[in-house]
Amino acid sequence: MRKRDSLITCSDLTVRFGDEVVLEAFSCRIAEGKHTILKGESGSGKSTLLKLFLGFLKPTGGSIQFNSGKDGRDIRRDTAWLPQDLDLGSGTVEEVIRKPFCFATNQAKSPGRETYMRALRQLGLSSENLDKPFRALSTGQRQRVGLAICHLLDKPILLLDEPTSALDRASKRRAADILLAHTKNKTIVSTSHDPFWIEYADNIIELS
Repeated sequence: MRKRDSLITCSDLTVRFGDEVVLEAFSCRIAEGKHTILKGESGSGKSTLLKLFLGFLKPTGGSIQFNSGKDGRDIRRDTAWLPQDLDLGSGTVEEVIRKPFCFATNQAKSPGRETYMRALRQLGLSSENLDKPFRALSTGQRQRVGLAICHLLDKPILLLDEPTSALDRASKRRAADILLAHTKNKTIVSTSHDPFWIEYADNIIELS
């Protein structure tokens, strides 16, 4: 892969938390406009790598270069982020969906009620869930709400941490249809060990 085809280039990344080494001299390139999957055992540094991309963590050593003239702030502004342990705060499902669109960078894309109801239906959730407390939903339902928000934000970059971990096969198919079916101009980075989701990858990066 030529460097100019990469959105993110990682060189000799090392991350330590005290005596624990999470990443050591790790290098990779994230292709722009492709779906890249970070694959590895628990504790191999997959989630850590996503947080490094977003600037939530700083490497102990090595470097991260954002190509195409972007910097860390551009990446955060252009990214929809789905963490594995999803906690979108208190409030109803409708209130939780609306929260990201309160930020200035997202206000122009604020959806109408019918739009996010349609997104929920596409992911197998009825509109009756809108008035329920978000934290009262099952793990799989919360994950689908998070996926709906990522879809509605319509960002050029998606960072998805184990996006299908709590979903049954039918819900995985719906998630693939809504997030991956029309992504020619999007860069998607997922962490996953799910064979179903991995089938949709353009590139796989193994972490050990």
